[in-house]
Amino acid sequence: EFIREAARSGIDIFRIFDSFNNPESMRLAIETVKEMGKVAEVSFCYTDNILAPKYEKYSLDYYLKLAKQLEAMGADILCIKDMGGLLRPLAAKKLVTELRQVTDLPIHLHTHDTSGNQIAALMMAADAGVDIVDTALSPLANGTSQPATESLVATLKGTPRDTGLALNRLSEAAAHFRKVAARLQAEG
Repeated sequence: EFIREAARSGIDIFRIFDSFNNPESMRLAIETVKEMGKVAEVSFCYTDNILAPKYEKYSLDYYLKLAKQLEAMGADILCIKDMGGLLRPLAAKKLVTELRQVTDLPIHLHTHDTSGNQIAALMMAADAGVDIVDTALSPLANGTSQPATESLVATLKGTPRDTGLALNRLSEAAAHFRKVAARLQAEG
């Protein structure tokens, strides 16, 4: 019912995930989003390191099979949900490259900058053809948040993946949110 009400209220894209990557736990949500004529962005949670997996379960093959299963269940967009900032830059490139071989769905990378490596991970994912990445304006970015928007925009400027976003306008927006962040910190 939440999905139906949210869809009637104007939400068009629903990110669906299960923290255990259990597709069956996502089935009803995917079906309901599709029933409402909306976009199902179905996510899998990334963990470990596909380039040197410590646990057999979280291999590259695990994520590729999961992606195919989610697509078959009706995903419109596939999202890599890196909630811990564990996706290393070279692993990001490998994962997106290999996902491109098994699906034509748009690929979205959502990561947190916990390790401080995530601008590099976004760049490598961009080189591999990721379609969407999440960032946050600098006053609210990094650490447990997303990497800074301004850093990515500046890094991509003049490349084939240039965002076209104006850094001076981003700086203006960042100045506003710097005040908001300071106020929120002061309020504790």
